[in-house]
Amino acid sequence: MCITDKEVKAFKRDGVVCLRGILTDEMVEGMRGAIDDQMRHCGLSGTGYNLEAIASQIWAQGNRVDVGAAKRLDMDNVARRIQADSASAPLLEPGQSGEQAAFFYDVAGWKTYKSIRETALDSALPEAAATLLESKLINFWEDTTFVKTPGTRQKTAFHQDYAYFQITGEQCVVVWIPLDPASAENGVMRYIRGSHLWGRTFAPNLVISQTPTTEATDEKLMDIESNEDAYDIISFDVEPGDVIIHHVMTIHGAGGNMSDRNRRAVSFRYCGDDVRYFDRKGAVPQASVTHALQDGEPLRALDYPIVWPKPWPGMKLADLWPATSQR
Repeated sequence: MCITDKEVKAFKRDGVVCLRGILTDEMVEGMRGAIDDQMRHCGLSGTGYNLEAIASQIWAQGNRVDVGAAKRLDMDNVARRIQADSASAPLLEPGQSGEQAAFFYDVAGWKTYKSIRETALDSALPEAAATLLESKLINFWEDTTFVKTPGTRQKTAFHQDYAYFQITGEQCVVVWIPLDPASAENGVMRYIRGSHLWGRTFAPNLVISQTPTTEATDEKLMDIESNEDAYDIISFDVEPGDVIIHHVMTIHGAGGNMSDRNRRAVSFRYCGDDVRYFDRKGAVPQASVTHALQDGEPLRALDYPIVWPKPWPGMKLADLWPATSQR
């Protein structure tokens, strides 16, 4: 693929760039099927959560949070931290919730679904990441699924991705991939232009609240939701096939989905030359990793395949992965 100098300059200046039509219809349709299957297993898998339902339980001040079979995150601890934070408040769009409102979240689909794996490893995205990061090598880190169904009032709290990951280094991008048309009406991502240049690291939150939900020692992000006019916030209306790529330090969030259509999306993370493994205090535990990397080591592990450059043109890395399933 060919990324223009203008797009590279925009990424360096703004910390985010939108690339139009770089994924095929087949890739989009394949990932839709994978995400729909993930959603059908919500409550049965160890990694899938309905954040809309969890937020409702937390704000109801319940002692326990019902997450079905999911065990990746300690939601009871999350609930206690949010409930103990006097500054915390629900982040909801005005209006009434839809009957089937859900904010679905899952991870590591690439290890189960070949359609996600093919896009992550064998599409134009690894080369795009290498170009934007000016990196010789690119490792794939992980994927995340985010779905907001019609009538979902839950916003995505502004946050910075860096402290969620067990990494140190500057060369890392996050690719947001819409699988449905997305705009402000149904919760497209929004970015604070230039925030990747602030030189600050902020503690993770669970995106349903501004409260840091882990033992992170980094500072809490400021209350952007109540002071949006103070920040240079930009967004892009996108269609399936488009992608939005932001720097790992760029602060971003999203509204709810008060439209009558889905907002399905997948997020990929790619790491470049200077990234090293770092078991950061407060980082969100990864799912299904098998490596034994030590702090400071390069990402040389099966969990983080090198996706650029390819050993030879046209090589299909997805076909080589020992998947646990071929759904």
